[in-house]
Amino acid sequence: MKKNLPERYAYPACFTPCHDDGDYWVVRFPDLDGCMTNAETLEETIEQAHNILEDYMALLERDGHVVPKPTQYENVKAERNEIVQLVVVPMASARRRWDESSVKKTLTLPRWLDEMGQQAGFNFSQILQEGLRNRLNIQ
Repeated sequence: MKKNLPERYAYPACFTPCHDDGDYWVVRFPDLDGCMTNAETLEETIEQAHNILEDYMALLERDGHVVPKPTQYENVKAERNEIVQLVVVPMASARRRWDESSVKKTLTLPRWLDEMGQQAGFNFSQILQEGLRNRLNIQ
């Protein structure tokens, strides 16, 4: 990750009630192309807005893309029936979640297990990662 990144981002979001295919809410970020999501209730949509903004910004940073400046809240032009709200996300946990850099770990195995694994052509690092994901219930 790059140094000197902000601790948090704050972007205006537009929440729109939709009634065409059932009742649900859509949220979009006018400054961030393609950054949008939806949910059944306004409360769920606000939660999803935080999640998607965290991930969107972490991926922009990770991939070296320019982070657009947010429009001032008072300058956002709301469409009919839209609610404009500032969404603020701290970035520390999102950056950790999307950090794919590797760390070296030393571990101990019985010699016989190491030999059998090598004979079978196992990738010990991959097996350890899969085991940790499984144990932590991470997909």
